[in-house]
Amino acid sequence: MFDAIFSIGTIVIEQFVRTSVVEIIRHTVEIIRQHWSTSGNTQNSPEPHTNNQYTNTNSKDVIEDIEVIDVEFVELEKKVKQDGKCSQQDQERKQELEQLRSDKFKEYQKLKLTEITDEQCAEPGNYETSILKSDKTHILQFHMGQVVLEKKCSCGKPMILQSKQRLDGSLYQLNDFFWACTGFYNNQPLQCKRTQRFAAKDVGFLHKSDIFELQVSNQDISTIFNETSVNRTIISRIKSHVKEKDNDILCPIHHVPMILREKRDHLGAALDMFFLACPHIGCQQIVKLKSPAQLAAYLHRKEGRGIL
Repeated sequence: MFDAIFSIGTIVIEQFVRTSVVEIIRHTVEIIRQHWSTSGNTQNSPEPHTNNQYTNTNSKDVIEDIEVIDVEFVELEKKVKQDGKCSQQDQERKQELEQLRSDKFKEYQKLKLTEITDEQCAEPGNYETSILKSDKTHILQFHMGQVVLEKKCSCGKPMILQSKQRLDGSLYQLNDFFWACTGFYNNQPLQCKRTQRFAAKDVGFLHKSDIFELQVSNQDISTIFNETSVNRTIISRIKSHVKEKDNDILCPIHHVPMILREKRDHLGAALDMFFLACPHIGCQQIVKLKSPAQLAAYLHRKEGRGIL
């Protein structure tokens, strides 16, 4: 049963039964169409290889629109701070921008989903399936922080994949992961603290076949990552992208791409050097790249090749 789709095209499947990639894609598209039909969005449902109302637009264009909206919003915040007060006109414009940003993010989600299903239907041979097991929790870490499509909280807001912290450095277990509502980052009374347990049993993934990190075990990727020459190369590659945007990791509040940063006070360890931060002035949202799988995922998104 289709449960969620990550922005890089990975489909999460509950009650997974071995079947063909084509059948999984067909079933997923069918479920999405049914969902959008019942929610009154039939005009936006995925139609592989056919034109739709977004023919001249893609998800990247919408993200750029959101960035423009955020720039104006930041300028308004600066103006209010300088004036020492917020005029009615400024307040109304801020509300308009917030609504426009929300609408644009919904548009982004629909476009991104259509792009993913179009690609999967056109090139099913580029995808394969993996079963989630206790020795493959890094598959979940690989997708941490990424935009999740078609996974809604009961309040209607999108959910994201989160994990508990293991401060002792021990290996993560499947029951450490859960879905969390992005409404958590809203102020009261709009804040939502709902979470959903990640079904750790009979879960499968349909993902691109060129992601080699998803084909090995936790121990394998950890062993390779800890080789001195490999570790040094990974650090060098990631450093070359510092200050660049990551279009698959969006701030849950402002919906703008997060920016890669390097910690100022790190000790040279790759797992303590890098994080993604929201560029919106004053926003504290970050995503730490604290596992070999997350670093591999970042490199795969930016360069098309991870650490294997």
